[in-house]
Amino acid sequence: MPMPDTETILALAGLVATAVVWAVERFLPGRKRIGYRVQMDTPIGMNPQDAHSLVQLRLLRQEQEITDATLALLRIENDGSKDIVRQDYQEPLTVEFTGRTVIGVEVPDANPADLIGMLTRPGAGLRYSGNRLHIPKVPLNTRNHFKLLVLLSGTGQGPDTRGRTRPGGDVVVGGFLSGGRIRRNTQRWGPRKPSLALGGLFIVLVGLLGGLLLSTPAVPARAECATGRLTVDGSTAFAPPMQEIARQYQARCPGAKIEVARSGSLSGLANLNQAGRTARSGSPSFLTMSDVPAPSVYSRLQGERVGVILLSMVVNERTGIDDLTLDQVRKIYDGTYTNWKDVGGNDLAIHVVGRNADSGTRRAFETTVLHRSETGVVSSYDCTDKDRDRRARVTRCEVNSTTGLLDTVDRVAGAIGYAETYAAAKRPHVVAIRLNGQEPDIEWGQQHEYPFWTVEFLYTYGHPADGSLAAKFLTYLNSDTAKNVMRMYKHVPCADGRSLSASVCRP
Repeated sequence: MPMPDTETILALAGLVATAVVWAVERFLPGRKRIGYRVQMDTPIGMNPQDAHSLVQLRLLRQEQEITDATLALLRIENDGSKDIVRQDYQEPLTVEFTGRTVIGVEVPDANPADLIGMLTRPGAGLRYSGNRLHIPKVPLNTRNHFKLLVLLSGTGQGPDTRGRTRPGGDVVVGGFLSGGRIRRNTQRWGPRKPSLALGGLFIVLVGLLGGLLLSTPAVPARAECATGRLTVDGSTAFAPPMQEIARQYQARCPGAKIEVARSGSLSGLANLNQAGRTARSGSPSFLTMSDVPAPSVYSRLQGERVGVILLSMVVNERTGIDDLTLDQVRKIYDGTYTNWKDVGGNDLAIHVVGRNADSGTRRAFETTVLHRSETGVVSSYDCTDKDRDRRARVTRCEVNSTTGLLDTVDRVAGAIGYAETYAAAKRPHVVAIRLNGQEPDIEWGQQHEYPFWTVEFLYTYGHPADGSLAAKFLTYLNSDTAKNVMRMYKHVPCADGRSLSASVCRP
């Protein structure tokens, strides 16, 4: 049997190396990747010599004819092995069309369909200027995708990234993805001159684009939709993602009105119980989100675990602290340490900001961090001075919401408190510190090394009637859209079994 020659061996080695690189990029654990394809990029119109006697196609904008219009269809997808959340975008995605001007854009297809609402949200959705299209930061789970139909003017005729001349020039998607990359996938380029059949397709696509740009069609009713009014009360920590989920549901289901209140976990449970007891019949259109299980006294309340909230110890940046052990936190709260220099920080008095007794976040803090009740004396009205009890060892105040706590920590130089992780990141002078050297991480896996978290419950009074808005909205909380929103807010959805052990999300 003849031995293969050197050229054959090198060719085979090249094929093996290519396959290995592809497999590593596709299946390496933790790899994040956005891929894009230009599925169509063709001039609109027909050569008069080819079809002048059959069809005359003209494109008008503001009563001016566009003689050099092109139509591009892009597919952008998460083709890596890891979900992408909003915080993974260090820079927003942009699409640049060489030598052309963007006239309009629409989203004709997305999976899940609710990505369309995120991409076209008024004031925070797709926008364009000159030859560049700006794409908002949207979460993309593995295999999620969306398509962009873009109307352009200008011939471009520039070379692409491989030096080949394409109709209208090159199309490049840019941006920066933390822990991953953005890459162009291979695609087939169509003929330079569209055929008569393609001309008919262009007419349909231009009609679709023009209709979508000039009007807002009604959202069709879907199987998970219901009409009516629903109140969701309770946890201030979980209220921000719940408001966004409710907004997405209302955009998808016209006729649904959902109000998200923020009275605190325990107050919300009491309000739900009262609403159920006074309801004329059945379960009221009322849900409560709670950071802790409902007390046994509320025997009619039924709870469902919807996710895990990551919580953080937060300090004012002037403390000079970015890491504490659990033992140090406990000694701060029992008054052993009263100055930040006692734990390696700046020479600054410690000011403790607590939550009131109705707070589920406080209960989670007591259970997972302190391992006792937060029983410190309230010595201050605003955590600035000991204006309530001058004899107290520690300056300590209480507030009634996550927002109030973060406002106080942001304002008071020596302050420490606890809050939902995502909200803490939005304050300029607030630092979410590590605990025992561990940072709150949405990809925490099965080890649970980070100690400060709690399960989020959603409670009903009895069982909501089938087909009711409460029942439909509970189902929607398991949807890909709700899952994306929770991950965007640094929460871990129970629907995402890959990130949690069964014991966390099941009774």
